[in-house]
Amino acid sequence: MENHLRGLNKQQLEAAIHMNGPLLIIAGAGAGKTKTITHRIVNLIKKGISPERILAVTFTNKAAKEMRERIILEIKKNAKGQNTVPFVSTFHSLGVRIIKENAKLLGLTKYFTILDEGDTTTFVKETLKELGIDPKQYDPKKIKNIISREKGKFTHLTDYAEREKSVYGEIVTRVWGLYEKKKSKENSLDFHKRGAIFNVSDASRK
Repeated sequence: MENHLRGLNKQQLEAAIHMNGPLLIIAGAGAGKTKTITHRIVNLIKKGISPERILAVTFTNKAAKEMRERIILEIKKNAKGQNTVPFVSTFHSLGVRIIKENAKLLGLTKYFTILDEGDTTTFVKETLKELGIDPKQYDPKKIKNIISREKGKFTHLTDYAEREKSVYGEIVTRVWGLYEKKKSKENSLDFHKRGAIFNVSDASRK
């Protein structure tokens, strides 16, 4: 057995040497998923796949850091002479990088900011006040959640306005419209649970 595959059990080895097509690994915490993926990446490199063509993404900064360090260590031990490493990051970091590389296409500068949930709620509250609507009567957080939910479903503002004809729906429409203008003016994106969200619907209609 090759050195970079030593220490793996039968199931881990099967996953590490898999080459063609997708592969799903289902295992509990502490079962060695990161170890298996790390060895699989090293195996791909040993088989001639350029590290620049390998992307590894995970959910937390801690996990990404751990995976990156393990990959670098294994490459040093088992792929000597290899000076580059795969791109390893969180899903959100990858999303931000892609947006930065395409900022002009989205009407942004590369120095955009991403609003977290607290910032977004504050933005909505300020928007309500600008529209002369009492934030105590119309909860900014509730309106923010509605906007976030609809954007998560890629709903366009005009489609929402046509669908929601109630008084509350019309309030949300007015807030949403001004909110987007304020956000664009400040070169900002908002943050949704699924990632950084810009006005995808607007971009897709151009």
